[in-house]
Amino acid sequence: MFISKETAMNKTMRTAVMMLLSLLVMSCSMLTRNADDIINDLRDAKHAQYVNVGSGLLGLGRLISPTLSEAGLGVSSVQVLDLSKCSGNVRDKFRKRLQNLHKSHYYEEIVTNQSGRDHLTALVRRDGQYASEIVLANASDVTDALIVIQGHINLENLERIIKDQSNYLTK
Repeated sequence: MFISKETAMNKTMRTAVMMLLSLLVMSCSMLTRNADDIINDLRDAKHAQYVNVGSGLLGLGRLISPTLSEAGLGVSSVQVLDLSKCSGNVRDKFRKRLQNLHKSHYYEEIVTNQSGRDHLTALVRRDGQYASEIVLANASDVTDALIVIQGHINLENLERIIKDQSNYLTK
């Protein structure tokens, strides 16, 4: 049986192209690790509680409460993931993903409060003079929760929003 040079080269080229494509897909999936990825991976876990409050519902809330309008200025959506009632494996996976999120160059760590096994963290992704994403995470024996606030948030409101949401996590 005789294989021509062209056939052998085509086969080699296809193999090389497929290897390069698979490497590209793997590297892209490794680079896009952010808070949304954690939520997407864990929100369907057994006993996980997930809520996404979009801009429409936030707008309705601003009409009802003037203080919410002031505090939420620039917020376009809020996602909450509570894993407190999930199995230990899911909660351990969540904590490992949080550690990787801390190391991400996309986020700037604003607040870290750790006492014993309780760990409360606030991370921010900036877009110039505004925050485009605020990530609040709590990992403890009692509560494992993640809040992701997205929008075009003035940095002057950042401290107030983090304090208000942190109160929710520690209840």
